[in-house]
Amino acid sequence: MKMALYHRFIFQFAIAVFSLTAFAQPGTIAPDRVYGLDPLLFNGRIYAFFPPEGTGGTQFLAEKFDAQGSVTLRGVTYTDLNLNYDIYNQQLVLKYKNTLGSLCLIEISAAWLESFDLGGRHFVLMAGNDTTNNIFQVLGNGPLKILFSRRKELRLDTRTSYRNHIFVDTPREMFVNKAESRVKFSNNRGFCAVFGTAQQELIRKYMRKHKIKVKKASDSLMTDLINYCNSLNGL
Repeated sequence: MKMALYHRFIFQFAIAVFSLTAFAQPGTIAPDRVYGLDPLLFNGRIYAFFPPEGTGGTQFLAEKFDAQGSVTLRGVTYTDLNLNYDIYNQQLVLKYKNTLGSLCLIEISAAWLESFDLGGRHFVLMAGNDTTNNIFQVLGNGPLKILFSRRKELRLDTRTSYRNHIFVDTPREMFVNKAESRVKFSNNRGFCAVFGTAQQELIRKYMRKHKIKVKKASDSLMTDLINYCNSLNGL
């Protein structure tokens, strides 16, 4: 009888220790064996942002979380990943299956993130004007680049009587990255003012010919514009 009670006590003690250890684990994901124990990629915090029930729209760049993308961390590039860009929280999120077949969402470490590609767009992490690191979409193939800073806000949806929330895209902030400087612009005049007088008239003619209004122009038009600027002499 005493021996049975002793074994029962040992068993209960072991269960208690295991439970405490499990609850004490931090909110991070250890590298999964199926991915070759790569701590550089699979070592982020669990993504746990959930908007209020009934919220319209999405915090992400892509509505569906099935887009294949690539990410560069500390000079190492990983391809064919299920990624999405949480614009509202300014966070890159990775979805993958662990060895048990469960889907996991983790936040890619901003301390290691350099750049990523998603949905045909290229993004980089660089210091903003406030010295903090921000995610910028980058356009252009030459020394001059156009940078877009994207933001979303969570607002009450006044179109319904249920007072639900909705994610709303705010106007993108636009910059020309020129050498070591980053110049903000918001319209055609501001864009031309970034350049010297010798180039300004040529750029204005190009914009009129291609009917470019920078506030609403597509990524492809803005890419063609900055590539044209890169081709001009005297920059």
